[in-house]
Amino acid sequence: MAKSATTAKKRQTKKGTKSSATKKTVKVDPADESAVSQKSQEAQGNTDTRDASPSGDTQSKPATGTTGTNGGAENAAAIQRRRVINDLFQRGLAAHQAGQIDDAIRLYSAALRQNPQQPDVWNNLGVALRRSKKFEAALLAYRRAGELRPDNAGLWSNMGNCLREMMRFDEAIVAHKKAIELDDSIKSHTFNAGLVYRDLNRFEQALEYFDRALAIDPDYVDANWDKALAHLALGNYTDGWAGYETRRKLADNPIRPLDTAPEWDGKSDLRGKRILLRAEQGFGDMIQFARFVPLVAKKAGHVILECRKELMPIMRTVAGVGTLIEKGRPLPEFDVHVPLLSLPHVMGIGAAELQKISADPYLSPPAGKQVRLAPTPGTVLKVGLIWAGKLNPRDRSCPLDMLLPILSAKGAAFYSFQIDDRRGDIEKIGLQAFVTDLGDHIHDFGDSAALMQAMDLVITIDSSPAHLAGALGVPVWMLQLFTTDWRWMVDRADSPWYPTMRIYRQQDPNDWTAPVKKLTGDFLTLLQARQRNEAAN
Repeated sequence: MAKSATTAKKRQTKKGTKSSATKKTVKVDPADESAVSQKSQEAQGNTDTRDASPSGDTQSKPATGTTGTNGGAENAAAIQRRRVINDLFQRGLAAHQAGQIDDAIRLYSAALRQNPQQPDVWNNLGVALRRSKKFEAALLAYRRAGELRPDNAGLWSNMGNCLREMMRFDEAIVAHKKAIELDDSIKSHTFNAGLVYRDLNRFEQALEYFDRALAIDPDYVDANWDKALAHLALGNYTDGWAGYETRRKLADNPIRPLDTAPEWDGKSDLRGKRILLRAEQGFGDMIQFARFVPLVAKKAGHVILECRKELMPIMRTVAGVGTLIEKGRPLPEFDVHVPLLSLPHVMGIGAAELQKISADPYLSPPAGKQVRLAPTPGTVLKVGLIWAGKLNPRDRSCPLDMLLPILSAKGAAFYSFQIDDRRGDIEKIGLQAFVTDLGDHIHDFGDSAALMQAMDLVITIDSSPAHLAGALGVPVWMLQLFTTDWRWMVDRADSPWYPTMRIYRQQDPNDWTAPVKKLTGDFLTLLQARQRNEAAN
């Protein structure tokens, strides 16, 4: 664990003054720092949210004694008021520790209405508001804390993290540099600054900050993890795959301990041996890394592939899979094991090897799956659509109504592959006549694969269907957020992972205008070419 920042200057307090609350720490999410100035606090490690560790230190001042006949009564009233404020704060802190964020916000706010001169409570309020994704209000709280205690380095780091999530990157850089200026000995300060450059897709600069954080603590898990992803985004596969093993230390999606057999190191002889390839992470990751299974099968006597239930119909079609086992079920006998996502590292996969492995499709629809589509007469292009996905760590969705310019094109039939609540967007916008909803026909990835194979093109956001289309060899056009994911790299419209993929990237944060405009132009060109070919035949 990392100790949080202490400020460069300590608060000056009057002799005899005491805080009205005991000093405590809430461990919420990492990398943001507490607002405590005189005692450092612990920050947790995490890979995605990197929120704050709020402080338990209020700064309500003691009442000043008064003279005169009513002095005792006034002093008693001041003491009672401090007790009320302290009680509100302590209850807010307890709620925050328990994950009851709405209650924490309410109680912190009540304490601040009683006495707004409490920078640490303002900081805690900012932490809670940011946790609730109320970023504008969180920023106001952080700024109020900064006005009261501008020399607190951790507070500036908190503010920078909030601004980063708001994608106000220039302001975030200023805030983080202020934190580093005040105290450059705290590893999270330089790490948090690196995250801004990461989100700007400026990975070379991000690496500089991650390395500075690692110079303070070489075992800093978050910095090692994001350093690995930066290397992968830049195509530095040797360093990237080695660092990718840091995921074993992450709090999210940990790899389960398995001590019943040795782990394969990529070097030991597999002839005649049964190897278990272990499942981990999400659907898209499993589909993406399944391409390496046939390489293992050429070396091993028998390959056992573990995967989640929804993936089993398509994973059965991967060449070289001898036994398929659902994740969570009792495992069959095996001699060695390795996590599926460790294969590129242990097998030394570089750019040339990846290009060769990825040249051909490696998944297919399950045998026996039949698809009957009834496009309208004159249809020359059948198009699958996925416009919404997971909200965390970022909402990758593109509003369906932004695709209206292509949905109105004659000669194309559109089919929705959405299986969540966003299926309702079709009816909400009134597009039932333009988009066929396939959601009722999709129960697993086998169904999706069979339907997708019948498409001429899939237009999707960054999601598991994007991986599925690419693995099937179906042409796929992907709408990508401004802040890229490592696997899609930077400044390129193609992908080394999927030869049939074309990437349309946001040019500005939260703005789909440019990529949708480019996609629309390319789509109309493709449609017209298909129509000319159809007319010629």
